[in-house]
Amino acid sequence: MRLRVLVTVAASAVLFVGGQQLSAQQMSPYPMMGGYPAVAPVGYPVPYTPAMPATYDVGQEAGAAAVPPAADCNGCGQPECMQCACGCNCWNHKIAVFGEFLYLRARNSEVAYGVPIDGPIIGPPPTFPIQIGRYGVVDQDHNPGFRFGVNYVLDGWSSVTAQYTYFDSESSDMVGTDAPNVVRAVVFHPATLSAAQDFLTAEASHDIGFQFLDVDYRRALSCDDRHNVTFLAGVRVAEFDQDFAAIFNGTGNETLITEIDFYGAGLRIGLEGERYTASRRWLVYGKTHGSFVAGEFTADYRQGQSFDPSVVDTSWEAGRIVPMLDLEVGAGWQSRCGTWRITGGYMISAWYNCVKTDEWISAVQNNNVVGLGDNMSFDGLVLRCEGRF
Repeated sequence: MRLRVLVTVAASAVLFVGGQQLSAQQMSPYPMMGGYPAVAPVGYPVPYTPAMPATYDVGQEAGAAAVPPAADCNGCGQPECMQCACGCNCWNHKIAVFGEFLYLRARNSEVAYGVPIDGPIIGPPPTFPIQIGRYGVVDQDHNPGFRFGVNYVLDGWSSVTAQYTYFDSESSDMVGTDAPNVVRAVVFHPATLSAAQDFLTAEASHDIGFQFLDVDYRRALSCDDRHNVTFLAGVRVAEFDQDFAAIFNGTGNETLITEIDFYGAGLRIGLEGERYTASRRWLVYGKTHGSFVAGEFTADYRQGQSFDPSVVDTSWEAGRIVPMLDLEVGAGWQSRCGTWRITGGYMISAWYNCVKTDEWISAVQNNNVVGLGDNMSFDGLVLRCEGRF
């Protein structure tokens, strides 16, 4: 009997407590936090805002479902592009391909080959000719070239670039006169009869070309949404050619052909910087590179005539270290996400300790090759298109 009474009392207690808990949950949107009705009680003025317990933390309920907003990379305003520096990344693409159009001119490379004088020279030296016309000179003009390459990003701060550069420039010239005036050559060996030969016309051509293969490791030194400064170090493989040919026409033909070739490889270092507008759509840039290429110069000199094709035939070879210093400045535009870029600028490239055509001809004429080495430079426009993916 007592057991039945105890069971009845315990069951009644459980039912009473369970009913109170269920009633509280139905009346409050905040379980276990008190009885605050989710809807206005009958007779309560509208609108009705349920009271919230002072100890309730909204983050406990919303944290699981909240989605963090897209990060704005240092205020660049393009969170969906992910192309600006976001603290740990200076480059957010993985691979880039680019092509450049070069429009360059070789400087300090001209070769004078002949000049009109006032008739045949009569009498022994030191009788000198009197020039009556312009010197025949082959001087380079602007010519097109190209460069293309690929850049692979290792991480947000470093990358590897491989690029190939090709340039070829050819210049030609002709000079002539009428009898009794004549054209006298200034490129023949002075001990040959051809040096004192008289001609009516002369023509010459001069070709200068180079090819580079560069492989660089690049490391960003500083970057944010408004600038990027990059250091590079790598290697350069270089080929440099100069070909000269002159033909003098009179009672017979006299010819001179010279060839100068350089092959080498060396180290390359540089700095590159970019500065962006607030929208990051426009930019200015600057690049400076230095290459120190160790290689071998070989030079040939061949003088001949129609009845004796080998009057003078000599060659020379020596090792050289050729420093190449490059400077480029310009401006550009890029798409909103930085996927496509177009830049244009002006570049100067100065080469030191080179063997040039006019210097080589003079060395053969004077039979003195000691101290061969001079400077040459290239300058012109650069147009670059790049895709980053």
